[in-house]
Amino acid sequence: MQERDRSPARPRHYLMLQGPCGPFFRRLQNSLAKQGQHCTRIVFNGGDLVDARFGNSLVYRRSFADWPAWVKAVALRLGVTDLILYGDCRPYHRVAMTQLKALGIRVHVLEEGYLRPNWVTCEPNGVNGNSVFAELELDEFGGSDIERPAPAGELQIKGTHVRYMLAGFIYYWWTLMLTAAFPRYISHRDLHNVGEAALWLVRILSWPVRRSRAERAMQTIDRLGKPVHLVLLQLNGDSQIKEHSRFSSVRHFVEYCVAEFAAARTSGQLLVFKNHPLDNGVINLARLVREEALKHQLQDRVFFVETGKLVPLLEKSISVTAINSTACHQSLRRGIPTMVLGKAVFNHPQIVPHMRLTDFFRLRPSKDTAHYEKLVNLLRHTCQFNGGFYSRQGRSALLPALTGMLIEGPVSHNRFRLAGGKKLPAAKKAS
Repeated sequence: MQERDRSPARPRHYLMLQGPCGPFFRRLQNSLAKQGQHCTRIVFNGGDLVDARFGNSLVYRRSFADWPAWVKAVALRLGVTDLILYGDCRPYHRVAMTQLKALGIRVHVLEEGYLRPNWVTCEPNGVNGNSVFAELELDEFGGSDIERPAPAGELQIKGTHVRYMLAGFIYYWWTLMLTAAFPRYISHRDLHNVGEAALWLVRILSWPVRRSRAERAMQTIDRLGKPVHLVLLQLNGDSQIKEHSRFSSVRHFVEYCVAEFAAARTSGQLLVFKNHPLDNGVINLARLVREEALKHQLQDRVFFVETGKLVPLLEKSISVTAINSTACHQSLRRGIPTMVLGKAVFNHPQIVPHMRLTDFFRLRPSKDTAHYEKLVNLLRHTCQFNGGFYSRQGRSALLPALTGMLIEGPVSHNRFRLAGGKKLPAAKKAS
């Protein structure tokens, strides 16, 4: 059995902020309560209210300026021991983490899995660019435990995109409908709910046209038969861009990639941009890619693929570039030279090159996959939980293990740190 950071002597009290859209946080709250734990959820808007469904909750309707003092006072009054939230970059979440960590309260940050689609992330204090794994020296870790691969019984999570979009639609619909009840709520989203709903409606109605365009682009790429430098795009409003990269937007990233590809002067090779499957169309990326290609006289070598599966493109690719997309794991597993331009858990010099993008397009240095496998196994042994947020099957697999970890405490990465080439003794449980 794995040693954990600490084991509580009494029931804990969990303060839950915003979670993934849908019923997952409600199910997690019930799961913890069945284990004799106390849970209180904060409701910020109509979507939170509907998701909470009469569970033990407090409604927050004050201004954002009042939030720091309010959340601190609530934590002290209730005797909160743990904070649970989804994503660490939302305004309310950032403030709560700062205020409650100062009180010695344990913080658990949930996020989509680093090893998607079959895993969910839960880390102490931060995820993605704020994760401790983004700063580790991989050569300091090893040993028989960490080298052991994941069990063969890993649950395969499929078909979550539709459920994700449906949960999001319901959540933001109720947020919009109950706006009057929460007039001071500040969203972490770039767009107002009405604007975002309108964009999604257009995306749904235009699906046949967009799919046809993507198929034509793929047919042209197949006909040319040239090696592909694949670029993976992310959502424009994603905190991965705003907080964990030097790019101001997806537009900025596209402009940079085309300019660097032009400067590389590679002949007989293509630059292909693959859109994020959940992009809402806030930026006309097809037009942007076309305009940038024309600017650099590369209109016959630069393409945009809006929809479709990633694997057919990976099979043609001699390199992959991204800011910090978790889809990079698919290229790293295949041994495709991969460039990461943002702060990420897999942006380590032993796994991906640290060099100018122009030079990467020309040289495409390969890396030893042993360090990548070490990182993957380290993640699986510490902060990755098999399952998912949006399907009943995924939640059934996820909740028992996640509930157990929240009660017992997380597995420390220090458990796998080496000392003089040998594994250190297991970390002691904190008091």
